[in-house]
Amino acid sequence: MDNMTPVINTVTKLTLALMVGLLIGWALHHETRDVTLGMTLGLVAGLANFRYLAVKVRRVTQSIASNKGNAFSLGFVTRICFAILVTMFAVKINLSLGATILGLFIPQLLAIPTGIYLGIRNKL
Repeated sequence: MDNMTPVINTVTKLTLALMVGLLIGWALHHETRDVTLGMTLGLVAGLANFRYLAVKVRRVTQSIASNKGNAFSLGFVTRICFAILVTMFAVKINLSLGATILGLFIPQLLAIPTGIYLGIRNKL
């Protein structure tokens, strides 16, 4: 699979659909408001990290393909700092820390089955 754009767009759509469901759950089920809002916050941050990583991978690929020899990174420190900032915010406003941390990983985990599905579908 040479093009990452369909995977990125599909993961974004799936994550946004999951966030909509969580926000509806937040509005309708008052007992789990801290969990649903914490998961939504984690999903927002996880999606931002996922898309930022995609931009960095594109830049690294272009740098290698053009033989510029520039130093490059995948922005690991930036993504970790953003995740720490979101978890600190969740703790500060008393959201579910476990749900927030889980939400940080869901977009990255969604990329695996999405990539497999799109790879099989495009191969047929």
